Amino acid sequence: MNIRRKRNATHKYSIKKRMASLMTAGLSLLIGLLVISNLYATAESNRMIAASNQRALEYTVSQINVNLAHVDDIMNALVASNNDYLTLFGGADPLNAHVASQNLLSQMRSYLGAYGYCDAFFVYSAPSSSYRDIFSDSYTYEEKVLVQGWIRQAVVTNSVSYKDGWVAREIAGEYYLMRFYGGRGTYLVALTSFSSLSEVGLSSNQKAEVTFCTEDGTPVYGEYAGIDFGKAMEDDGYVIAGSPRRMVLHAQVDESEVVLFLLVGQDDFFNGLSNLQVIFVLLSFFSILLIPITLLWLRRAVTEPLNGIEKTIASIRAGNLDAETPDCAVSEFQDVSQTLDEMTRQIKELKIEAYEQEIAAQKAQLQYLQLQIRPHFYLNCLKGLYAVAEQGNVSKIQQIILSISGHLRYMFRDQMELVPLDQEVSHIRNYIEIQRLVSAYPPECRIEVPPTLREFMIPPLSLSTFVENSCKHRGSGKALITVRASVLGEGEKRFVDLTVQDNGDGFSEEVLREINAEDDKIYAESHVGLRNIRHRFRLIYGDKVVFAFYNTPRGPVSEIIIPYLDRERGEKRQ
Repeated sequence: MNIRRKRNATHKYSIKKRMASLMTAGLSLLIGLLVISNLYATAESNRMIAASNQRALEYTVSQINVNLAHVDDIMNALVASNNDYLTLFGGADPLNAHVASQNLLSQMRSYLGAYGYCDAFFVYSAPSSSYRDIFSDSYTYEEKVLVQGWIRQAVVTNSVSYKDGWVAREIAGEYYLMRFYGGRGTYLVALTSFSSLSEVGLSSNQKAEVTFCTEDGTPVYGEYAGIDFGKAMEDDGYVIAGSPRRMVLHAQVDESEVVLFLLVGQDDFFNGLSNLQVIFVLLSFFSILLIPITLLWLRRAVTEPLNGIEKTIASIRAGNLDAETPDCAVSEFQDVSQTLDEMTRQIKELKIEAYEQEIAAQKAQLQYLQLQIRPHFYLNCLKGLYAVAEQGNVSKIQQIILSISGHLRYMFRDQMELVPLDQEVSHIRNYIEIQRLVSAYPPECRIEVPPTLREFMIPPLSLSTFVENSCKHRGSGKALITVRASVLGEGEKRFVDLTVQDNGDGFSEEVLREINAEDDKIYAESHVGLRNIRHRFRLIYGDKVVFAFYNTPRGPVSEIIIPYLDRERGEKRQ
């Protein structure tokens, strides 16, 4: 008992789950550390690349700022001190305006050669009605006409100002960067395309591209799928975006509403790693495959053999002693399987031996119970015969002897056999006939057994014992006995209810306590017949039989309830 309690108190766990969990946790930890280490190395490499690209971006935007600042210097100088500009500004006559604008344009022609990133200069004066410009050779006639028209309209309407800085404007689907110098309808204008500006400061051997967008994120140069420039500007560092993937960095161009973006191609995830680092990163990812491979091996080597042994144990626990463990290639499990099979074989042999011993014990008990009943009823019959002999009625004595012989023939049959309920009822009728012949107050017996239960098998001398007790304890009046059989329930949960009731005074409280008590004593001096029946039914039906003894207003009742399906089992015992 102490050992069992100790085992129940011990914490139980599944070795299969424990091994799988530990192995998965260990491999996951090692692989996780390896992956994190390589990801960190990759992130550091990308950070170094980003720092290098950031320097390239800063250099590029500084070159653009310097060049645009040079243009600002020379154009502001013209506006501030050039006599030709002042002539146009004051509203000159057509001849002076033509000469002044021509002089300014000649000076700007030299700027066009000196500052190659500038594509055009304009001298537009509404007060002097003078409009002159000069373009680089890269512009077509149609492009020049469109740009000239837009600039003239902006000057006439005063829709631009020097304070706006360098502004990006769309003309016929193309964006240009321009700045207006001057005021009051007389302006000097410098214009450049973003394609010319993208060539400033970026060496040809760099694997990078330059693009521009306005401060609200509107692209003004180039098309790059998958890149949200507005979102990219929200990040102070860099982002990886686009298709193909690019590292995107940005910087503001001075004195403008334009943001410069540097796009550096990302060849792959391992961009910037050495060959040895790439190998380690690939190995860390491929090592993840070790988890399912290891679990698969664990399943075949440990889990499946344990499942087989577990199923075999469950089958044995359910009563199947013929169950055998499946074959296994693991030597340790083979030893366990062989030991389990040998234990099952021994248990099977011991169970057969114990069953045979139990049958022998039950047979001995039934034989003893039979010996108890035979003398008990036999003596009662002799007493009745003696009473009739005293009356000297020979013919009645002969009739009694014939009835008693038939009665005793039924009583002394093999008690190991079950009999149909109809035979037990016939025996009761014969017994009532004996009582009618030997008793001054013969009992009356009413039998209520449906035809469907006449062949139902029961132990012999079961109901007749209760009938005998009713006759024995009938009191001073005439005994009225009722024997009844009925079926309770439906389907597989049906039971047969056997009752014997008489009109006697009933059981005393003391007797009811004794006969309703669960008493396993076979050897007793009181209530021999009732104890005999109880033990015989217990041997045959086990815990499925129910006995009930109680009093009713119409008299005492003795009741037995047994399973209906045990009928077939009873027939097999015959």
